[in-house]
Amino acid sequence: MDSWGSGPDLPEPPAGQARDAYDELGRLLLRGRTLDEVLTRLTELVAATVPGADQVSLTVSGPEGPRTAASSGPVAVDLDHHQYAAGDGPCLDAARTGTVVRVPDTAAEQHYADFAAAAHERGVRSSFSLGLPARRRSPGALNLYRVQTPDDVDEQGEKLVELFASFAAVALVNAERSGPAERRARYLHLALRHRAVVDQATGIVMVRERCDATRAYELLAARARAQDRPLLAVATAVVEGVEED
Repeated sequence: MDSWGSGPDLPEPPAGQARDAYDELGRLLLRGRTLDEVLTRLTELVAATVPGADQVSLTVSGPEGPRTAASSGPVAVDLDHHQYAAGDGPCLDAARTGTVVRVPDTAAEQHYADFAAAAHERGVRSSFSLGLPARRRSPGALNLYRVQTPDDVDEQGEKLVELFASFAAVALVNAERSGPAERRARYLHLALRHRAVVDQATGIVMVRERCDATRAYELLAARARAQDRPLLAVATAVVEGVEED
């Protein structure tokens, strides 16, 4: 499968605890990973970053019906498929409407009684689904399943889910709009441009600090983390002479 290119609509980098996760997704793009690999890693990062997101899946809608494009665990896939077979469930409604659909306690849920029973039987105590944003339609939903205690995603967690959902939506929309040749060209342009800036900044730091390339890159990365900024932004500032050591 061809790698997908980064378009102009990628969400802005987050601050705080999601920075490392976001930067990792960006690195996967520059390394030419496939769409499936990027989306799978995205679900794993959601599970690691959002409190209570024990298993995560990504539902994608299409002409042949919904499917699970990526997941962080088998229980999430199983519950997704249960909803697809029934034609009803929170992940499907979230995908259709592009909104948040919550099931805060599967033991007490009445609206999605069939899903709740299946989830409770599998040890899932609550779920949270967010429809992916898109200009014309919602191509799917990001689904979080909690297996510890019945609880809802808090405000901070919801903001993180929105960030990851935006990233997933851009990836899917760009993949649909671009042909293989265009995706390769877009990726190469982005990768070469970013790599050239980082390499140039690494060389400048090597001269300033009298160190090798590995150490120079580590210093750049450490500065980016300390300033809560993307590595590319720090490298660009070094090249332009904005930041002196």
